[in-house]
Amino acid sequence: MRRSQGERPGPHPAALRAALLRWFRKHRRDLPFRRTRDPWAVWLSETVLQQTTVAAGAPRFERLLARFPTVEALASADERELLAAWSGLGYYARARNLHRAARLVAERGGLVPRTVDELRALPGVGPYTAAAVASLAFGVPIPLVDGNVSRVLSRLGAIPGDGRSGRSGAAVAEAAADFLDRRRPAEHNEALMELGALVCLPRAPRCPDCPLRAGCRALALGRPEELPAPRARKPAVRLRLAAGVARRDDRLVLVADGHLVRGHLVVPMLELPSEADAARLLRTAWPGLAGRRARRLAPLGRVRHSVLERLYAVDVFDVEEAGPTDESVPVRLVLPRDLESEPRGGLLGKVLALSASSGVPAPPARARPAPSRPRRTGG
Repeated sequence: MRRSQGERPGPHPAALRAALLRWFRKHRRDLPFRRTRDPWAVWLSETVLQQTTVAAGAPRFERLLARFPTVEALASADERELLAAWSGLGYYARARNLHRAARLVAERGGLVPRTVDELRALPGVGPYTAAAVASLAFGVPIPLVDGNVSRVLSRLGAIPGDGRSGRSGAAVAEAAADFLDRRRPAEHNEALMELGALVCLPRAPRCPDCPLRAGCRALALGRPEELPAPRARKPAVRLRLAAGVARRDDRLVLVADGHLVRGHLVVPMLELPSEADAARLLRTAWPGLAGRRARRLAPLGRVRHSVLERLYAVDVFDVEEAGPTDESVPVRLVLPRDLESEPRGGLLGKVLALSASSGVPAPPARARPAPSRPRRTGG
């Protein structure tokens, strides 16, 4: 780390790097994506962990890797299968881009590219993911700067600003390159990320436990919690939806998601003006949403859901359907036990959990003769 003229010298960077690695070898968490340097596994884990906590991402990474153990396995799957396996992780463009990239790699022989430039040329692979795969899988001496590392280096060098953009971002990137252990880049990068996750916390950092405390300028100045400066947040966009839970022959009535995530299945929904009567509008719109008249609507309550800066308030109704009005309306009828194999998001889970806990009984199925052939499960 560079010092201003006349500044009292601190520990040599090599000594700090050695202290960091000693700490990491003693305190590192046993995480599933650290047990391998397989390039495909590293690439998959880095994609899963974008915008996802380690606690949520680690078990999902293991399940995805078991289902798609190679690039070729993912390339040969269809998008619907991947979206079903990805359901609940959010940021579904990640999955679609990974699928496209895996097909390109498979067409070229199935070997994950080794260089940052080759990795960057793949769909959805940005600067950080390319550097992570190159460093962690192939030992390329390149620094990784995620939110945790940016915070550590901002404090270590007392770099003003938010550490993620502009001059402060450039200063953090320079500090990361200067501090990199070029002989052990993968372990060094993991150690810095782990330090930010376990010790150099956003609030109440555990400075007495930090292996870099002797060289930390923010600690010397008595202001570790002031750095980095908080990032400005986008204002929230608040939206209202009405959602109807209906069943046909014990199957849920689902439709293609037209509000949150393309390719997902949801219960029929419509967007509402802020002060609208949800029940009245849902009753009016139901034939166009699900192809049948709504005989009865029973309010179940409200669930809340967020996607980036969009905050959804969703009024949920149990719907008893009457006769068909337009059988051409595309719906998919799915048994609840089969939902795991369908692409779906977190909102559907919240809506169905509210329905299950409401105590509103499902409309009794009308008696019908036993079918002479298997019934279709989709409309």
